[in-house]
Amino acid sequence: MKRLRIGIVGYGLRGRILGSACRGFDGIEVAAICDRGGAARDRARADFPGAKTFADVSTLFEKGDIDAVLVETPPETHAACSIEALRRGIHVLGDVPAVHAIAEAPRLWEAARKSKAVYMMGATTNYWAFVDSGRDILSKGLLGKPFYCEADYVADLGEMTRQTPWRKYYEPIRYCTHSLGPILHWLDEDLRSVSCFDGGSHAHGDHKEHDAMVAIFRTRSRVLVKLLTSFINAHPVPYHRYLMLGTQGYFERTQPLADGAQKVLLSSREIYGISGMTVLPVAESRPEVQAGIGEHGGADFLMIRDFLASINDGAPVTIDIRAALRMTLPGLYALESAKRAGEVVAIRYPWDRAESKRKAK
Repeated sequence: MKRLRIGIVGYGLRGRILGSACRGFDGIEVAAICDRGGAARDRARADFPGAKTFADVSTLFEKGDIDAVLVETPPETHAACSIEALRRGIHVLGDVPAVHAIAEAPRLWEAARKSKAVYMMGATTNYWAFVDSGRDILSKGLLGKPFYCEADYVADLGEMTRQTPWRKYYEPIRYCTHSLGPILHWLDEDLRSVSCFDGGSHAHGDHKEHDAMVAIFRTRSRVLVKLLTSFINAHPVPYHRYLMLGTQGYFERTQPLADGAQKVLLSSREIYGISGMTVLPVAESRPEVQAGIGEHGGADFLMIRDFLASINDGAPVTIDIRAALRMTLPGLYALESAKRAGEVVAIRYPWDRAESKRKAK
């Protein structure tokens, strides 16, 4: 089998992690690395002596001799890099979020639909074991019909704002995919409206910073989803929390408890009675995860494995362009709402017009 020649655009922290993870796959060769920084290119040459290095992404696409690319640049360049690669027939594994602005979504949507290459978004949280557990429990009817979900992403970035300067003034609600990805894996419909508030800067007093943002989304069937994002705070442990309320049960992946552990909780009238609660023996990683390949509890390994399978074997793309925009665009519309002091804003997707025409026929 021919080895997949991969290029990496952006050789910062995440680019290096995924580059190292690629070493664990016999079917992958890191063939080219692009970064505007000379020091980053020096690190790339030290880490991958056989790879070509470039300072310009278009030159990488022209002369890198690559089959696929990992887009690990700051968010405002994700869409442009992905679109250029797709137009050249180069497979894309793009980091989150898929787009930085609402206007980029139709262009990326069309580029992915027209290209013969694979587009996949690297939403690592979707690969954690409890996400599939929640979907399986839901499919068995143990939760009934979901009517309310919550997600929290709380982390004090601290030093990371110096290592990756784009994060310092980045509105946290834009970075919604880690939270909405798992929830939308459970729900069968898109988020359609949002009201969002920005708390401003209390911690540092820098008016350009955003300590916390809270959004309430709603689907057409009136399922509510609340999202808290905060990257400037005093919580000692970064965490993701997810909650799903159904007509017959309750499912939660908690924030860290007093013992420092996160737990997965289930209550179902179908099994335990209305007041029953059990702790499920479910962690982030799964049995098929190979230790030492990537991070995020093995999610990096599973993500690269699936990307490779979709290219070589024609396997379904686990997080395709539609899934990527479903979990990216709500955050951008939430930002618009926050700028309008919480005004309710309708969420629109590139596929809306086509689906409306199809239903009208």
